[in-house]
Amino acid sequence: MIYLLVGNNSLAKDEKIAEIKETIFASRNDALQFDFEVLHGHKLTPADLKKSLITLPAVVKKRLILIRQLEKLTQQNKTILIEIIEQKPDYMELILDTFEPANNAFYKKVTSHAKVFQFGVSVKQNVFDMTKALSANDPVKALKILNDLYIDGQHPLQIMGGLVWYWGKNKNRIAGDQYQQGLLELQRADLNIKRSRINPEEAVEILVVKLANLQ
Repeated sequence: MIYLLVGNNSLAKDEKIAEIKETIFASRNDALQFDFEVLHGHKLTPADLKKSLITLPAVVKKRLILIRQLEKLTQQNKTILIEIIEQKPDYMELILDTFEPANNAFYKKVTSHAKVFQFGVSVKQNVFDMTKALSANDPVKALKILNDLYIDGQHPLQIMGGLVWYWGKNKNRIAGDQYQQGLLELQRADLNIKRSRINPEEAVEILVVKLANLQ
């Protein structure tokens, strides 16, 4: 099976990848070390790609190979990938991850063999999900959602508005000193963005981590 994951919602993609991994490996965590591999299109050599695609599974029945940034594969790597895909190997499954596939021969060949999943971004839902991740004290998940918002073109000041609303809404849930510290961090981030003291995206990322740690 070949899965083509299209879109810029990395959080939803990761959930789908986890689902596929569970189907193949079940509770065999030992198999992940040998039969699961992640490759990155922008720094992948033809030799490494070919080696990964022809390697047989060691523990379970099938290897699972995830290729990130499919759109950044070189022409030589695209040719290698198509050659293997057309052979329909039964010893592996492929997950191909791309933001936005081009309308060209390569993607037409890939989609003719793949099961395609679309992962768009819902801005309102993701802002809400980001605040839910903060409430759960999960800065890693919150940062993933924040990255999706950036990819979707949201300006840091727009996201700041959601964080200000979230912090005020949770005043009674957060200890007094920590709540006040959070207000100071919000003000500091706002000034840093408006006065261009640091990169705006970085300012919000730092703020998200600090707010998560204050709860």
